[in-house]
Amino acid sequence: MNKWFVPKGDDSKVLIGEPVNNQVDVGAAVRKGEDVEVTVYSGTSVLDAGSPTGNKATIGRILSPVTAQEAGTIRCIGLNVSSSRPQPLSTPPKVLRFWS
Repeated sequence: MNKWFVPKGDDSKVLIGEPVNNQVDVGAAVRKGEDVEVTVYSGTSVLDAGSPTGNKATIGRILSPVTAQEAGTIRCIGLNVSSSRPQPLSTPPKVLRFWS
């Protein structure tokens, strides 16, 4: 799956790429500080990623799957996480693992 990302060591670029190893959990690996090598694509949107350029890069930071211009307006309505926990005295999650 194609991802928007900022390459490691160059915050001035935003690229689209696909992991070289399709078995890697990209989000978990980047969060752990592991290098994730990707094949860079020619497109300017994950909605139209283009084709592989033959270049490789390492992900420094993963970005949103769509740009602000592509998304338009996003409205989120949901429950407050602290009030929707199954047990009132339970510890809140460090990473919210679901969206509704």
